[in-house]
Amino acid sequence: MKTIRAIQKIFLPMLILAYTMTSCTETIEFEFNPVKPEIVVEGYVPALAYAEVTLSKTVEINSNNPQNNRISNALVTLEDNLGNSEILVEVSPGHYHSNSIHGMPGSTYKLTIQTKESQTVINSMDVMPEPVHINKVRARRSILPEIEGVKMPEWEVIVEYTDPAITTNFYRFVEYVNGKVIASYVEDDKLNNGKDNKSFLTNFDRQLSPGDTLTIEMQSISEAVYNYFYSFSYLGQLAQGTTKNNPITNINGAELGYFSAYASCKKSIVIE
Repeated sequence: MKTIRAIQKIFLPMLILAYTMTSCTETIEFEFNPVKPEIVVEGYVPALAYAEVTLSKTVEINSNNPQNNRISNALVTLEDNLGNSEILVEVSPGHYHSNSIHGMPGSTYKLTIQTKESQTVINSMDVMPEPVHINKVRARRSILPEIEGVKMPEWEVIVEYTDPAITTNFYRFVEYVNGKVIASYVEDDKLNNGKDNKSFLTNFDRQLSPGDTLTIEMQSISEAVYNYFYSFSYLGQLAQGTTKNNPITNINGAELGYFSAYASCKKSIVIE
């Protein structure tokens, strides 16, 4: 009898708990308030190359087709300070390409966009800086000391270059591994103007293996473009619960995106 009572003391509470859990289960549906799609502009004019512009729009978090966000049939016009002007050709949905205007350091470029999605004309202007040469690129196993509980990068990438002293310079480093973009970084020369510099490109997720080709593209960019990429990278560092604003864009008539006329230098090494 004691055994039966003991079993009842264990079994009955478990049965009640199971019943309570199953009887209280219900489907909760989340509703997201619709947000007006925003136009996103990604445009650039590389030195000695043709301009490219990608137009898209933001999509809802619960969109059934998040890939269908490219903006087609837009009128995209590019002008320079020499009086040249052309309408960019849409080579694929939302992707526009110039065919006559080449990027030249020191030149000013104006981008104008008209779409059916926007009631206002979108425009931007940027001046292409002079290129800065990369002296050397190095990659080595990290020599940073281990800190318990803190993830450390496995590899260090160092870019050596001489900063011009005449002007204030802004840089964007784009890192490629075997031809694929891995990461990008921005910096200015406020603390090292006119000096021989070593930029340490910190990436905690960098994975390199012997035989990989590491390429660093050093873009000379305007201050406005630097502010965009810097503010964009800063958004990911805000504490949870902090209100996030859009990056500082140099586009007029759109809240998201950038237009960059840049000169660049590339250097590649093979990982040993």
